[in-house]
Amino acid sequence: MVLENIIPGWTAEKKPWEMLPVAFLYATAAIFLSQWIFPAYAAIVAVFLTTIASLPLMISVLNIEKDKEASIHAYLRDMLSAVINHKESRGKLLEFFAFLFLGLTLATTFWFVVLPTDLAQNLFYVQINTIRDINVDLSGGTFFQSYFSKILLNNLKVLAFTILFSLIYGAGAIFILTWNASVIGVAIGSAIKNASVHFTETVGLPGIAGYTTAVTVGLSRYLIHGIPEIMAYFIGALAGGIISLVIIKQEYETPKFKESLKHISGLLIFSIALLLIGALIEVNIAPLIPLYK
Repeated sequence: MVLENIIPGWTAEKKPWEMLPVAFLYATAAIFLSQWIFPAYAAIVAVFLTTIASLPLMISVLNIEKDKEASIHAYLRDMLSAVINHKESRGKLLEFFAFLFLGLTLATTFWFVVLPTDLAQNLFYVQINTIRDINVDLSGGTFFQSYFSKILLNNLKVLAFTILFSLIYGAGAIFILTWNASVIGVAIGSAIKNASVHFTETVGLPGIAGYTTAVTVGLSRYLIHGIPEIMAYFIGALAGGIISLVIIKQEYETPKFKESLKHISGLLIFSIALLLIGALIEVNIAPLIPLYK
């Protein structure tokens, strides 16, 4: 009852930047509790504990957003316009997701980098294996294009799971988002560790300069394409959450249903467009940033 009540839903929705330290705390507590109680299964238990802590807040914020969706005719256009123009009254849900995800990712990255290697390997072994399975060493323009469809299809599959979990479990998409945050956090942490060795030992940069460069390289390598992809999953989670609330409140029997259906369709189209942009960046731009091993 302590973690999930640190910040109320209305505060998280109105001041989404406050989710950054809260999400960092969620993930940190989950990582150390899982290692303490379930050391053999810490990698996946930490994801579940983080999900449990985030779920009440996620449900609260989705309910607030559903009320907005029902009262605003041009909901999608209004929400995106509010994000771009930084309006305080609405359009904060995407920012809430972004700061939540960023906090979870930074916590995973931080602890993966600062903890002893053996402990970090045990804490995140599932994420490490996942990265090894999906990591592709791209080189050559023709090679890029041959993997574009594979990357796009994989991202669409994640989007489908996000929508499905959000639909079936209401705010269940938080599990998929938390899992992706842990995988990206480990990938960034691994890149930072490898780059720090390269820049401090091979290149010979001074300690602070070497680590700063390593952090920049590690973040850039994954966030350059990760931002549009993760935003697509946020929007998919919102669409699934709205569908779930429409069913729960039986709005499909009211005139509001057609309007909600239009909003949901717009969100899904926008999320797919973001995945397309992310895939193009991942196969054409991201490989230009070296990935040290």
